[in-house]
Amino acid sequence: MSEQIEEREQTATAWSGIAERGSMGALRFIRWVYVTFGRRATIAFLFPVVAYFFVTGRAVRRASLDYLRTLWAAPGGPAALGTPPTWRHAFRHLHEFAEQVLDRMIVWSGDTELVSVDYAGTELLLELSQQRQGAILLGSHHGSSDLLRSVAERTGVPLNVLIFSANAARINDFFERLHPDLKMRMIPFELGSIRWVFDLKAAIDRGELVALMGDRVWESERDREVAVTFLGRRARFPLGPFLLQTVIGCPMILTGCVRTGPARYRASALPFAPAGVVPRSDRRKCAEELAQRYAHALEQSCLRAPYQWFNFFDFWPEDGS
Repeated sequence: MSEQIEEREQTATAWSGIAERGSMGALRFIRWVYVTFGRRATIAFLFPVVAYFFVTGRAVRRASLDYLRTLWAAPGGPAALGTPPTWRHAFRHLHEFAEQVLDRMIVWSGDTELVSVDYAGTELLLELSQQRQGAILLGSHHGSSDLLRSVAERTGVPLNVLIFSANAARINDFFERLHPDLKMRMIPFELGSIRWVFDLKAAIDRGELVALMGDRVWESERDREVAVTFLGRRARFPLGPFLLQTVIGCPMILTGCVRTGPARYRASALPFAPAGVVPRSDRRKCAEELAQRYAHALEQSCLRAPYQWFNFFDFWPEDGS
């Protein structure tokens, strides 16, 4: 029992360290296969790679199945999945993640013509850029958020991405090597520091876009989280992104980019929170309401594309109690 508790704590709280370091290694390896053999051969090669990680990754495998079973039990879940989830569904979940990793590599390498992106609602971003109005792009780990770089290229407005500082230097170097003229900047999030807040505010004031995720709680933000209903269960979501919006007062745009077919994606941008600073006394309540709205929107996205939510850790530890 103690071993299970320890493994669950490591999985839930150390994603920003262990999981992301593993992702960097996987990205480099997948890119090498793609550059050497091409996309078609790499797609075929993904099956044994996913099979290896599926067999050896007990925690990831279990987290995937827990998510799929939770989705199945939610209203609309049976229609989304078709049959009760089994290990076969979990394998498909991991394979979907691997295929999207490959597509990221292709886009980052500059071969953008091999991956097509359809746009819905991006005229909103064009309007903001014409008005020199900065905005927060609120995303999630559903679909391929990394393809937001295409939004920056489409609007011509620099895109800033808030990332965990432990990976900032390596990821910056990775981007520069793959695509030196990439119009995307990194704002490192540093534990125990608020410098990233000033960097984020400066980017907004310059009329730029800032992208951040709203479906993971960073270790240093455990005192700024809220329990909301997500897929019929109580889960912990961060308040930080929503508190920032109430303080800065810039528009918040809900963004997403899901795979709709082989090497084909659909990017979307929808108004989520209007511009305007919220009075200090109302900020907590407003942020909590935004967090629940966000969880509901993410729930609908998961129902539309059930295998594209990539939070492979225990997301509902004791249902957020």
